[in-house]
Amino acid sequence: MPMCFNLFGELWADLALADRAVHAWWLDVPGRVSAVRFEWSPGRCVPGKYLENRSAFDVAFELELPGGQRGVLGVETKYHEHCKAEAVPRPHRLARYELVAEKVNIMSTETMQRRVLGTDLQQIWLDHLLALSMKQPLGEWKYVRFVLVHPERNPSYAKAAERYASLLTDASTFGVCTIESLLRKKVLPEPTATAFEQRYLWQDFLT
Repeated sequence: MPMCFNLFGELWADLALADRAVHAWWLDVPGRVSAVRFEWSPGRCVPGKYLENRSAFDVAFELELPGGQRGVLGVETKYHEHCKAEAVPRPHRLARYELVAEKVNIMSTETMQRRVLGTDLQQIWLDHLLALSMKQPLGEWKYVRFVLVHPERNPSYAKAAERYASLLTDASTFGVCTIESLLRKKVLPEPTATAFEQRYLWQDFLT
């Protein structure tokens, strides 16, 4: 999370900059950024809504859409972590996740059971599912998308995201990009981008 704060923190204080950044980084995102929220969920442990758990996005960009509708771009950031297999959720949790997954229909039930549950893709799936759960019931959130952001030199998450995307029947609500690709757009103020790169990204030195 400290890395996430340092990468996106200035956007919280400047919504005009946040709007420019989001639309430079993800060209097809609609609307206007109306808020930047860290460690945010639409609702934790709310019976009958979302995933009924405590999961949250590392950062969420709320979007103001035409006609008074709302959207959200939820982001999960990774740094040096290795993408590891997780235990299959407990039955009462899994029942809720499967209900949401069935409604959004982004992959077959067989694929979910055989290639996601209990694997290293489970966390990515649950983060994606949190975003998708915001459209149930239809109404408040018109547009949702989940994006995984990681350094170029984290092959574990790069490969996991590629595998996860290959399982989706509809990948329009899922995205993945590297931290370096965001910095190359040169949207962040130069002092911020330079300090961030020196602090968090691997440097190649000639010897």
